[in-house]
Amino acid sequence: MFGDTDISPLASLLADPARGRMLLALGDGRALAASVLADEAGVAPSTASAHLSKLVAGGLLSAERHGRHRYFRLAGPEVGELLEALSRLSGARPIRSLREGTRRRPSVTRARATTTSPASSEPT
Repeated sequence: MFGDTDISPLASLLADPARGRMLLALGDGRALAASVLADEAGVAPSTASAHLSKLVAGGLLSAERHGRHRYFRLAGPEVGELLEALSRLSGARPIRSLREGTRRRPSVTRARATTTSPASSEPT
């Protein structure tokens, strides 16, 4: 079963950090727009589009068009199982607090920085 399987094409798709962040963002089963995934990965929309195309072609994601937007989701439960197994093997620590979660997610930190102005932080 395993002797004639070439895992390198799949492994190369998962090896890019931006693609990995996109896949993990989709891990809860939601379908997300390409723009949201670009923000999650911290890349430009055009770069995200190239990554998403590779993930769809590789069978890890499926895409649906709603109007002018494309939404992406994991191609099936086996992709979610793969991501869970890789997360366990990578030694990823679980997030145990809100503070730790926002420190690990650059998109949350960027969003907080853009919505907080110096005037709003002063006591009234």
